[in-house]
Amino acid sequence: MGNIRALDLLKLAAAVAASIVVVAGFACISRSLNDSPEEQAYGYFLRDVATVEAMGLPVYWLGREFTVDGLGFRGPYGGGFGGEVEGGGIYMTYLLEGANSSLDLTVYSREAWELVKDRMMNPRLPGIERRTVSVAGRDGELLFQYAGAGPRLNALWLVLDLGDVVAVAEAHSVIGSAVQGSPELNPLIKNPDLLVQVMQDLRPYPQ
Repeated sequence: MGNIRALDLLKLAAAVAASIVVVAGFACISRSLNDSPEEQAYGYFLRDVATVEAMGLPVYWLGREFTVDGLGFRGPYGGGFGGEVEGGGIYMTYLLEGANSSLDLTVYSREAWELVKDRMMNPRLPGIERRTVSVAGRDGELLFQYAGAGPRLNALWLVLDLGDVVAVAEAHSVIGSAVQGSPELNPLIKNPDLLVQVMQDLRPYPQ
């Protein structure tokens, strides 16, 4: 009889715990639905930060916004990538306000970096150039990819080894309506040195 009563109590406790989880889940969904899309996207970033920090890894970011050549980038936005980076890491995007353009920033653990290092540092693509740059006293590698045989820059990425982690910032060419008299929406593509300037402000989250 005592064993049956104990089993009933365990079942009751499990049912109560399940109810709490369901209620908490509905509360989170309700709160998310009431948030703006921007805040929902930022919430995904915060979720990934918690996942990565639980792995014992530092997270680096560029704050909630920054300005490049008079144009504002806002973020960071993330979702479905952070803790799922094989080996550990976090991915975030900063969007150029009023345009379809962005700066993508990925922070890899050493294990995750080893899995992508060859692809990132030695891309099998035509028109690749590179140069060493200094970012906050650290040597970084700036890689350029030019479109076809022409002079137009198609993509660039900056690789920065921070010790425990490796940060990679990427910008891509997006052609569309004119911004400041240019058909190129991404100011980082117009002037790659601006990416080096932006990364000078890379810092540990939540500073």
